[in-house]
Amino acid sequence: MRRFFIAFGAAILMCSVAAVGPAAAKAPERGNQVMVLNQDPNTGDFGLFGCPELSWFGTIELAGTTYGMGLYLPGRVTSNVLHYEEGWKVWTGSFTLSADLESGLLLLDECEPGEVVLSGLDKGTGSFLQTKFRSNGTVDEAYHPFADWLGRRVHQDGVLGPIEYQDLPYFGFYGDLRLN
Repeated sequence: MRRFFIAFGAAILMCSVAAVGPAAAKAPERGNQVMVLNQDPNTGDFGLFGCPELSWFGTIELAGTTYGMGLYLPGRVTSNVLHYEEGWKVWTGSFTLSADLESGLLLLDECEPGEVVLSGLDKGTGSFLQTKFRSNGTVDEAYHPFADWLGRRVHQDGVLGPIEYQDLPYFGFYGDLRLN
């Protein structure tokens, strides 16, 4: 019986040590997103705020730092239920909107604010009627300070609707990005 308890104790100790090693390096990470829809409501085309390659733009907070984030959907969003594939990127800088004096519109100052630190592809579904979306994918590119996140699974979900970005109201989403 004594051998059993010694073996059982050793097994528990080994399991607890194993969780500290490689498992700790792959602990789940979370990021809070605030994204603006870059789509003209009259035509359905992307590029309402400039940068027609971006379907959504905004910020994500990762590890206590705010980064710029952009999503790239092919084509247009034309229905209430959407099955999509999208590319996404996270940059070192943040997106800023400025008034264009000629057109009187708010336009993005730049389409890629800074250096890319993360990017990937995901597939998902969204519903404008239920105001929700979710998607799954992977990290395909990862650079400092996130180089060890390469290959991680990505899960995004959130709620579509009125948001505030740079103290102004827009249509967009508040979301959550998880990396496992």
